[in-house]
This record gives sequence, structure tokens and C-alpha cells, in this order.
Amino acid sequence: MRGQSRAKLATQLDLSVGSPDADVQRLRDHVREQTRNVPGVYLMRGVHGDVLYVGKSTQVRTRLLSYFRLPWPEHRHARLLRETARIEWEPMPSEFAALLREVRLIRAHLPKYNIKAARPLDKWWVITVAGGPAPRLRIQRASAAARAKQAAQVIGPFASRRPLVEALRVLNDALGLRDCTDRVPMVLHDAVDLFDDMVHPSLERTPGCHRYETRRCLGPCVGATTEYVYRAQLARARAVLEGRDDSPHQHLVREMSAASAALSYERAGWLRDRLTALQELDGQLARVREAITKPSFVYAMPGRDGDDRLYLVRHGRVVAEARCSEPESVTALQAMEQRGTQVPTGALVDQLDELLMIESWFRTRPNDAALKGDTVVGALEALVRDRRYAELLT
Repeated sequence: MRGQSRAKLATQLDLSVGSPDADVQRLRDHVREQTRNVPGVYLMRGVHGDVLYVGKSTQVRTRLLSYFRLPWPEHRHARLLRETARIEWEPMPSEFAALLREVRLIRAHLPKYNIKAARPLDKWWVITVAGGPAPRLRIQRASAAARAKQAAQVIGPFASRRPLVEALRVLNDALGLRDCTDRVPMVLHDAVDLFDDMVHPSLERTPGCHRYETRRCLGPCVGATTEYVYRAQLARARAVLEGRDDSPHQHLVREMSAASAALSYERAGWLRDRLTALQELDGQLARVREAITKPSFVYAMPGRDGDDRLYLVRHGRVVAEARCSEPESVTALQAMEQRGTQVPTGALVDQLDELLMIESWFRTRPNDAALKGDTVVGALEALVRDRRYAELLT
């Protein structure tokens, strides 16, 4: 009996001196007492306040309590709980609102416990323009581009890196752009002109690859081109990727025809493969451009406890929202709707995850097209069919 009392006392002490089990027990009690089964998002924070995980659910209380039943240490969410010092949650009026909030929170914090399936930018590749005196086209994970100091204009997204590598190689060869790493020093001819009385060291260098010697690179590493000429070719590359220039394609077609006429079938086949790589890249980019340049629409989403909302969607992302129960909020949304915007030629990387989320939402819910309107009034009319906002239409 005395041994059992000592064991019980030891357990109580263990649960009161900051042990991992005691912390998990306190978190469980807090979730049980404070949360409700409503749509929402939740954040798990570490001891220093850093966000470890962001999640969303249509029933937040049930989802959070399910974590406490997971086996430890086998399950990663059970391990997550032992690192969590505080759980926060925000109720949302609908699943769409919760998903939108989750995407924005993950973008802001990039939590380490959010796996790739819950961090959309980790799954995709983009093309960006590197800095320096002779910028190059670079393939990056979208998440890496998002962590850059400045929000970059990106081309993409792409599901696979491999076809991008071949397509950019063809484009670089066609326009003479470099594809070497940033470790290779660049000295453009503009800098060489400053040394008229002496031989500039870059002119005595050997190119780091054979592309300059085979006329597939302008040679910015050996002062063989000026900044103006190089950036003009870089601008052409952007025009190709944005669908405004197809001269590299036409050049390959002409070379392929000439090779076939000369019975050089091996070269013609090689050129055909390079043309195919560019055409496949064009196909992917066309789908991206279609999503980005879609006209504006207003999405009406019925919400919990009558908290119905209108979302103004422009070029693949939500730019504003309004509560249908607040006439002033609806009026403000109408004013924003009437402002003109310039159609973008590419997506900003910090908006890419939202674009992907919205595209997936409507692709998997075709019936929700009935809740979309060209205008705020049109979206309200969709709600009036089963809701109570007729007075907002007058």
C-alpha cells in the first residue's frame, strides 16, 4: 500500500514539474474547455513563440483532440505536441475561409512541421531571374523563391523540374544567355572599356565552358558582350516565357527543315527534341497564364451562423472580402470592384500558393460555379435564392 502511494505521489510530482506529459495534459485540458466544433484554423507554437504547425479543419475541437490520441513517439504529430507550448485557434465562417487563412498563415510562417502536402510552395518549381551584372534564368523551389528578401516576379508554377532544365537549356542557347553558377565572376564589356590603356584581366581568361566558343553564349564572363546587349536578350527570354515572342521556336523549325533537306536526319532529330522541349514548356505556361489572367469574379460563400461572405477574386487570388450582413462592407467591396487593374504577366511568388489553392477549390467543386457572379450584385443574387439579402440589392 505504501509503495502504491509513493508511486502515485511520484506521478503527481512528474505532472507538476514541467514534464512533457504534464505539458501535453495541460494542452489537452485547455483544448477541451475552450474550443468548439466549428470551421477554423489553429497554430501550434513552441516555447519561444515560433509557429511549429498551422492546420485547418471544419471541426477544430475534434481535430485538435485527435492529436492527443496518437501514439508517441511513432507519430510526428504526437512528437509535435511535446514541442508545443501553446495552441491558438481562430474560428472561421466556412471551410473556404479557413483554407484561405491557412494558406496565408503558412506563407507567413513556413512552419517546420507542415509537410509538403500542406505547404503548397514546397511542391512546385518556378523560374526566376537571378541578380548580378549578367542575370540568369534560374529554376527554384517556389518556397525558396518566397524566402528571398524581395518578392520576385516568377514564371510558373511547374510540377516537375526535369522538363524545365531541358527547355531553359534550349532557350539559353538560342538567346546566348549564361547558365553557369553565380560563383563564376562576370565582367561585361562595359567594365572592360574603362581600361583602354591596359589589357583587362577578363580578356585573358578562358571561358568556363564551351558554350561561348560554340556561339551559344554571349560570353559575359570574358567581357565579350555589353550589359545593354545582354539585358536585351534577357528581355527577349522573358517575352518568350510570357508568350509574346516565338522567334526561338521559328529558328528551330527553320534549322530542322534545313537539316532534313540536307539529309542530316540525326541533327534534325536532335533539333526536333529541342523544339518539343520548348513547346511542352509553352503548354504549361499557357495554363498558368490562363489562371493568372482570368477576369475578376465575386464568390458568395454561405457561412456558419449566417455569417455569409463575398470574396472578390482577381487574377487567381482573393483581394478583398465583405460580410453580407454589413451593408457598409458590401458597399466598400463594390467600390473596389469598380477599380480597374492591370492584367499581370506573371505571378508574384508570395501569391502563388493562394492561386493554386483557389484553382484547386473550384476544380474540385464544380457546383460552386452557381455561387460566382461577375459582380457583387450577381453574387448576392445567387445568395438570395436561399438566403435573405434582397434588401442589399435595392
